[in-house]
Amino acid sequence: MKIEPVEISPYSENGSRSVRYFPKWVIYGAAGVGVLALVGLIKALFLVIGMAFLLTYIWSQSTTTRRY
Repeated sequence: MKIEPVEISPYSENGSRSVRYFPKWVIYGAAGVGVLALVGLIKALFLVIGMAFLLTYIWSQSTTTRRY
């Protein structure tokens, strides 16, 4: 006896859920790109914070009055 597969319409509730499939490489690739973007953002923020501290120090040194 041969078993016939049941066809599910892609427009039904079960059919719309059965079509949603992402390969693992897409998920891992998106995660890798996200990690690279996050690391780049953190590096840029550290650079901006360091420059702000440096400029604050230079500004404070240039505005102090010294008597010799």
